[in-house]
Amino acid sequence: MRRFAPYLLVIAAALLTSLLLPTPERAVQADAGEIARATGIRVLGATRGYATTALWLRAGDAYRRGDLYETLATYQLIRELQPRNPAVYSYLAWNQAYNISTQFPERERREEWVVRGLKTLHEGQQRLPGDATLRLDEWNFVLNRSIGYPSAILAAQREKLREADPAWAEITGVALKLHAGLSPSDQALLDDFLENVGLQLNLFDLADDYYSLDESDRNRLLDPGFEALSTAEQGELGEAFHPLERAQMRELFSLGPDLLAFLALAHWCRLHAMVLVITPALQVRPHGMAIEGALLNSVRMAARRLPPTLLQEAREDFARRYKEAVAEAFVSGIENAHRIGGQSAALEFLDDVRINFAGRPELLPPEAIDRAHQEIQK
Repeated sequence: MRRFAPYLLVIAAALLTSLLLPTPERAVQADAGEIARATGIRVLGATRGYATTALWLRAGDAYRRGDLYETLATYQLIRELQPRNPAVYSYLAWNQAYNISTQFPERERREEWVVRGLKTLHEGQQRLPGDATLRLDEWNFVLNRSIGYPSAILAAQREKLREADPAWAEITGVALKLHAGLSPSDQALLDDFLENVGLQLNLFDLADDYYSLDESDRNRLLDPGFEALSTAEQGELGEAFHPLERAQMRELFSLGPDLLAFLALAHWCRLHAMVLVITPALQVRPHGMAIEGALLNSVRMAARRLPPTLLQEAREDFARRYKEAVAEAFVSGIENAHRIGGQSAALEFLDDVRINFAGRPELLPPEAIDRAHQEIQK
């Protein structure tokens, strides 16, 4: 624990020792249902392909009819027949987290199905460690579902990624403890905020823009009466911040300090988790250009949102790791773009990177992009 001390936030209490102790292992007993399913699959023999095709058709038909539970059951059968098909895990996870979860009015039940979907992707990665598409699916899952369920997603990701990045796991543990320590009234406010606004990707960037304004202008925007003003009366402020952004900021700034502390820390933990999730996909050959784009954008956002309460040693370590990740994705992206689309695709990749990293020379110096541009054109 001592070597991870620099990473702990000033506001953090020591993690409970009991939470860090491994769960005692129990003897694994053979499951009769699993044996029956495996035996049935072997009996299918040469007809296995026909059975799988029929099940895919049945799953599509059930989905069109709106029978989500039949869809789920059919995908689970397909998973037994095609355990090495990544599409099975993608469709099953989507059905669990996006379709079935919405059938429950209770937030706890929805959250349960969202986490089931994420763990289905984890299962797929365990069976198919060399598949890049499941990594990208997980990246998108963390990006999108943590908007409404940040603590549940972070808890599941911490369980999976603890060994990959112990320092991040420590900080994520702090975020989860902040969430667990909320009062019942604050928890109700948080649920309402996540339901109506959510932990949007640009939420704190927008808050920075608000804080950069003069106090009088900021107060004007946060006043609900601003919406009743004419376009001329709203002036430049109304043009700079559209109505949805103004509504989001009013909701955010109405929250208390405990809620804001949790949301801000959870936001960075989510961004860094996205970096961890997608990085191994760079080593999979071949893979699509979306992999490099996902990693570069995740690093760019995470580096900007490093928790200000981190000790300097920890900040420097994360900054170094982000710079290394950008360099790796930059080189990989050039090579991958050239492989996929030749010189023009590689040059297009560099143009996109130049735009995205404008003003961030500490992560990717402009001269490095210039040199790569010149090399490609030779």
